[in-house]
Amino acid sequence: MGVRDYNREAWDREVERGNDWTVPVGPDVIEAARRDQWEILLTENRPVTRAWFPDLQGADVLCLTSGGGQQAPVLAAAGANVTVLDNSPRQLAQDHLVAEREGLALATIEGDMADLSGLADDSFDLVFHPVSKLFVPEVRPVWAEAFRVLRRGGRCWQGFSIPWSISSTWSSGTVAGSCR
Repeated sequence: MGVRDYNREAWDREVERGNDWTVPVGPDVIEAARRDQWEILLTENRPVTRAWFPDLQGADVLCLTSGGGQQAPVLAAAGANVTVLDNSPRQLAQDHLVAEREGLALATIEGDMADLSGLADDSFDLVFHPVSKLFVPEVRPVWAEAFRVLRRGGRCWQGFSIPWSISSTWSSGTVAGSCR
């Protein structure tokens, strides 16, 4: 079994187990986002600073490996045109569940974060990519594809988990900025 297949099956099982990253947001969160009162996580420990976001009204956003019914529906409710790409059909089903329940327009694509060939060059204002690069054998193709689909002046945010010491203490970080 390849890495992609293994990860797809593992995340599908995590949906069944109710992993925190697979539990869709409730109607209250979507209603708040519609009133411009929202926050989303890129890493597990704190929301992304709102000032970092571009104007979301009409912005084209790619939520890369961001299935689970959390970030993508919130950004759509806040006014963005959102496409979410994830390897797990069950994670994407969580996004569909929220979109259908809340009347949100949300495009979903089952795919490989290292192969965005189905997406046009220069098509997104923001690429929002939570911690997931640890699930691929080579990260460079992921970054190259994110750069390719990002518009000039667009923003590309990446979440990371890294070990800080040999004692297995882990921490998360965010790299945010313009990729072009």
